[in-house]
Amino acid sequence: MIKCTVCLAENDDFSTTCFQCKAFLQDRVPNLNLFETSWQVIESPSKAFCRIALAEHKNYVLLLFSLLGVSLAFTAFWYFRLGTRFESLLDLIPAAVGIGIVLGLVAAVVVTGVYHLFAKTLGGMAGFRGSLGVLGYSLTPVAFSLVFILPIELLTFGMYLFTGNPHPYLMKPVSYVLLIGFDALIAVWTIVLAVVATKVGHQLSIFKSVIVVLVTLGLFLGGVVFAAYQLHLVGHA
Repeated sequence: MIKCTVCLAENDDFSTTCFQCKAFLQDRVPNLNLFETSWQVIESPSKAFCRIALAEHKNYVLLLFSLLGVSLAFTAFWYFRLGTRFESLLDLIPAAVGIGIVLGLVAAVVVTGVYHLFAKTLGGMAGFRGSLGVLGYSLTPVAFSLVFILPIELLTFGMYLFTGNPHPYLMKPVSYVLLIGFDALIAVWTIVLAVVATKVGHQLSIFKSVIVVLVTLGLFLGGVVFAAYQLHLVGHA
C-alpha cells in the first residue's frame, strides 16, 4: 500500500492519485517503450512489472504474444517432424510464422483470460489489461530466443531440424545439446518471470503466483499439444 503524504490515507500500490484528497502519489506511465521495458524486465523484473502494471497503454504486448506463437509453431514443427511436408526452409519458415502469429494472437486472449480468471480466484488485484500487460512482457526471453537462438539452429541444421532424417543429434551432437539446453533455460526463465509478474501485478504471494502460472501453462500447453497432434494425425491419414 502507498500512504498519501498529504492526508496519510492508504492507497493501492498502483494508484497514481489519492482516493481521498486526489493528491498525486506517483508518476503516470502513459506508454511503454519496447526495448527499454524489455531490458528492465531482464535487469530488474519487479520494478519493470510494477511500471507495466501502472502503464495506461500496454504497448507491444500483442507483438510479444505473436512472437510466442511463432516460437511454439517452430517447436511443433520440430517435435512432430513436420518438415517432411515442405520442400525447403523457404517454404517452411513462412508457414510457421503465419501459423504462429495467429496462434499468438489467439493466446493473447485465451491464455490471458484463463490466467486472469485463476489470479482473480486467488485474490488477484489487476484488471484484464493489467494481466495482459504483465503476462505479455514476461515473454521477453521467448523474443530473445526467437531472434538470436532460432537463426543459429536453422543455420546449423537446416531442414534436418524438422525432418529428423538424419536426426540433428547424429549430425552435431554437441551443438544440438547446447542449443536445446538454451531453449530449455529460456522456457524456465520465462516461467520465473511470469511468477514475478503475477506477484507484482496481482499482489499475490509467491505460492499463489506459482499456482496461477503453472495451471495456466499446463492448460495452454495441453491445448497446443492436442491441436498439433490432431494436425499430425490428419497429415498422415
